[in-house]
Amino acid sequence: MPKAHDSLALGIFFTRRRTVNPTSEKGKIQYSKRLMKKNREQEQRRNFRIAVLQGVFMRISLAFVEPGTVLSAFVLRLTGSHFFVGLAGAIMPAGWMWPQLLMSNVLEHRPRKMPFFKLGMGIRVAAWLTIVVCMLRIDPTRKSVLVASFFFFYLIAASSLGISSIPYMEIVSKSIHPLRRARFFSTRQFIGGFIAFLIGEFLIKSVLSDASGLVFPFNYALLFAFAVVATLAAFLIFLLIREPIQRVKTERKSLIQHLKQGPHFMRTDVHYRRFIIFRMFAHSAGMCMPFYVPYALLNLGVPDSTIGSFLAVVALSGVISTALWGHVGEKYGVRWILMGMSAFGCVSPLIAICIPLFPIPLQIPSYFLIFAMNGISVNGMMVGFMTYMLNVAPPLTRPSYLGFMNTLLFPFSFVTVLGGLIVSRLGYQGVFAISFGMSLLAFTMTTRLEEVFYREEIQSDEEIL
Repeated sequence: MPKAHDSLALGIFFTRRRTVNPTSEKGKIQYSKRLMKKNREQEQRRNFRIAVLQGVFMRISLAFVEPGTVLSAFVLRLTGSHFFVGLAGAIMPAGWMWPQLLMSNVLEHRPRKMPFFKLGMGIRVAAWLTIVVCMLRIDPTRKSVLVASFFFFYLIAASSLGISSIPYMEIVSKSIHPLRRARFFSTRQFIGGFIAFLIGEFLIKSVLSDASGLVFPFNYALLFAFAVVATLAAFLIFLLIREPIQRVKTERKSLIQHLKQGPHFMRTDVHYRRFIIFRMFAHSAGMCMPFYVPYALLNLGVPDSTIGSFLAVVALSGVISTALWGHVGEKYGVRWILMGMSAFGCVSPLIAICIPLFPIPLQIPSYFLIFAMNGISVNGMMVGFMTYMLNVAPPLTRPSYLGFMNTLLFPFSFVTVLGGLIVSRLGYQGVFAISFGMSLLAFTMTTRLEEVFYREEIQSDEEIL
């Protein structure tokens, strides 16, 4: 009995210690903290929804100008040159990468990143709108002028992504909890990919068919105009996000000091170094991407309207796989997403190598498997690359980490130009074989990656959640 009585008294004591009078000063402070936590959680959910909607419209805009299908067919029809097809495939990643080291130096000490996102997206909308005007106003017989105009403004449009991407990634990283980032990227890819499937199978296929009555290049000008509308919508939607303000470095480093940081990161951060090496192999493996469509048009004899079906297969397979990537990321970690997407990336060039060995009636149906594997791999890349990039970078130096990484990878964006030269010398099978070898090396590198989270970021976000 004494022990029971003591236990009861002890329980009453601790119960009283936990109970706080809501009208007391301490009670008011606790209530205020709970209210702030609730408001922050609501703000995160709001920003999550806005960012997903923005990502969906961005995915729609990219469907109309997809480098591996729509643009490669457009450039092939415009120039008849594999070199220019490879150049078109290189401009998008090159333009996205080259400004980022300078942008990271400009941004790192600034608490607000949204103004620079506005600048980049505004340039992108204007550049694609100018491309549409050029295609409508320049005489199609003056091909050299049309080619020069397209590539010049396409480079500007691609470079604008290099201006807006680091501000975008910074805003997303501040607005979305690290453990929810894989879900965020997979959700926007899932919804956007489903809409891209409908666009490819019905809209693009219809616009590029002979029944549309539109002749080259006006049929492609219409597709690019749709891209302008979707990009503008994505731009305006993202402006609704209320950017969280977090602690930043107080001083801006000189450009020389900023440049010296990159090699230091490489030497001291093994996770960062391995991820960069993996991305080098992954970019090299993508040298064959712009040449799947030209091979189908020239060697398999498919009509231009089939490009819409190719894009639809990429989008549909991406939609189906996105749910898988989101589940894998949350349950097993982002590293497993990168391993999976690399494994699927090996399959596409292998099928392309084997296509001539298939019976002729099976060649075109089997060729669709290439785009199915591409959709699975590319969506895994979008979810895995973005999430791992944010996770591997320390919060205070994240702009420098991202900027140096993407600038270092800038030369690898031109592997598709090298692919065009290889096609001219060794044929399509040569470039497919090299890509297959690089895909195997990328997969091998993913087995050495590890999950990375920064404790201060997790703790900070847990306070918000």
